[in-house]
Amino acid sequence: MGQNFRIGVIGLGGVADAHLSAYRALQHVRVVSVCDLREDVARSTALRLSANAYTDYRALLSDGGLDLALVLTPASTHREIVEAAAQAGIHVLCEKPLALSLADGHAMADACRLAGVKLFYGSCYRYLPAVRTAFELIRAGAIGRLILMSEQIVGGGGAAAYKELGPVHYPVGGLGGHGMGLVDHGVHLIDVFSWLAGAPPQRVVGSGQIAGAAAQTEYMIMSFPNGAIGQLLYNGATFSTTLPNEGLFSGGQGWLVDGTLSQSGEWEAEPGSISIYGTEGSMRVFHYANALYLKDRDGQRRIELEGRAAFGHFASQLEDCMDSISGDREPTVGAREGLEALRVVASVYADDISAAKTS
Repeated sequence: MGQNFRIGVIGLGGVADAHLSAYRALQHVRVVSVCDLREDVARSTALRLSANAYTDYRALLSDGGLDLALVLTPASTHREIVEAAAQAGIHVLCEKPLALSLADGHAMADACRLAGVKLFYGSCYRYLPAVRTAFELIRAGAIGRLILMSEQIVGGGGAAAYKELGPVHYPVGGLGGHGMGLVDHGVHLIDVFSWLAGAPPQRVVGSGQIAGAAAQTEYMIMSFPNGAIGQLLYNGATFSTTLPNEGLFSGGQGWLVDGTLSQSGEWEAEPGSISIYGTEGSMRVFHYANALYLKDRDGQRRIELEGRAAFGHFASQLEDCMDSISGDREPTVGAREGLEALRVVASVYADDISAAKTS
């Protein structure tokens, strides 16, 4: 592999900025090529990184010289780019969701398997210190038997301010929604809840936003083999009921319900969090704000965290990919996890999409 780990970045939107900023902490990582349909963005980014600029991902892949290609484009483009990377013999890290359909996801996984390249799935929440520590506490029995996991993101600026990600990301009539909805965000929690519970859900009910349709409340209830329940609830087209004193000073960066970014050290009025309940205790996990609170018979206390807070967790994720490639081991989070999360989210859409087509 050489002294430097060489990566190519395909797609230079907001998530790419977060990735590239995090990679500055890694001495032996070199971004050798970047690609975006916007030539000015590709050129300016390449100049800043001393990299090669492309507007066609095929040219970037064919020129080679890469240990890993990062696919950070909209989900609607994932299949074609991942298959092209596999054909070029390049390992690939693909952002979430893996694809827009299970058929596409399986095709991507098959293409990488047949080409002998590794497909890493961008479930980056597993690398957030608060989430990872919660996982370790659950495994250590700190809250007893796991019984419930929950995330709720309800708010925004009302129906008039609601904005979907649009057809470039999610074509009209299929699964879709806004950036903090069930598909684009909740897919993270499907994977995290499965990880915390030790297995994917065995039963799922819910309803998701149809791309291009009127905004709705999205929800999902997951039943896991160990008896735990996972609950997701999203609506970005209303107003929050959070009170002024319910926030905290953030210990990391993160995306808010309106799509804007919070910065480390800033007061965050509505920090995203995951609630985890067990028979002997509970936890409140502020994944982006980098805080974790544990409550049991001894009261509530803040748990000390180690590791890179957001968006540094992208560097931790890349390090894991590098270790997998150099050690020739299976990805920690790969095609299997991406396909499972996609299967779960797609399962609540089957009836919704059928109803939308006949209405």
